[in-house]
Amino acid sequence: MSASLLVAVPFALFGIVLLLCFVGCDRVFGIYAVNPPPPPFTRYSEVILGEPTLVAYWPLGEQAGETTAVDLKGGRNGTYLSQALPDDPSFPSAAAPGTLTLGQEGIVPGDRVPPFDDTSPRTTCIEVNGGYVSVPFDPALNPTTADGFTLEAWVRVEWSAGDTAATRIIMNSFDTTGGDHGYGLFAGPANNWEGAVGTPGGPVFLSGPEILFDTTNHIVLTYDGHLLRLFVNGTQTAAIAGNYQPSAQSSLFIGVGGPFLPQPRGPWVGKIQCVALYTGALPPDEVSKHAVFGNGGNAS
Repeated sequence: MSASLLVAVPFALFGIVLLLCFVGCDRVFGIYAVNPPPPPFTRYSEVILGEPTLVAYWPLGEQAGETTAVDLKGGRNGTYLSQALPDDPSFPSAAAPGTLTLGQEGIVPGDRVPPFDDTSPRTTCIEVNGGYVSVPFDPALNPTTADGFTLEAWVRVEWSAGDTAATRIIMNSFDTTGGDHGYGLFAGPANNWEGAVGTPGGPVFLSGPEILFDTTNHIVLTYDGHLLRLFVNGTQTAAIAGNYQPSAQSSLFIGVGGPFLPQPRGPWVGKIQCVALYTGALPPDEVSKHAVFGNGGNAS
């Protein structure tokens, strides 16, 4: 081997090593940086608005004095309302003072204001106990039986085990004219997560796990034309068959329910944020991804 070749070969090998490290020596040699850069921060609302089946999305981030709950997707805006509500053991429903507070500290860690990094403040939410949002009837908010639907919300539970046993509704579009129609997502009087749909044979209830007090949860109810499924924090917790039939007249309520009664019933007690409705059932892996993003993580 010539002297010039003996000199050139080591330099060539050194150059190859530098090139491999440039394109990713961690993958080539199994070496990882001591302080790898953090994953890109994801703004939760951008993830939701990118879903192709999204029909309506109410972040509920309005501030004190505003009266309109804006739907960022379809323009199906709601109105903020509040009223004191009585006890009604027949529903069952607990009394509420009619509290509606906007601009509260957000409960979705992954939804922040610009510049959308993990030092940015969270977007805000509403806190209610007799306060609610009323969205006028729209056929798009009542998907067909064949299409199915998905209801999604982030909520914080702010009552206790010692409070009156009651139904506390996250969102609801239900009526009983000519039979039971519509859907509901709520906490039941036994303090467990529940979903319901109206069917030709009467309402079908889906009972999930016990709630944890003073906690924030990502709650999703899906219906695929055959099965009703309940997800808590990204995990399916219950399923039941049901022949859902949509409402043809009811408003959609957020934070209360019972629009077919003389006045609302089932007031939520706590915070609500990032409420969404989709046509069709979101796949379980997509529900899980939303839970991860909402908690400030990143999903593949």
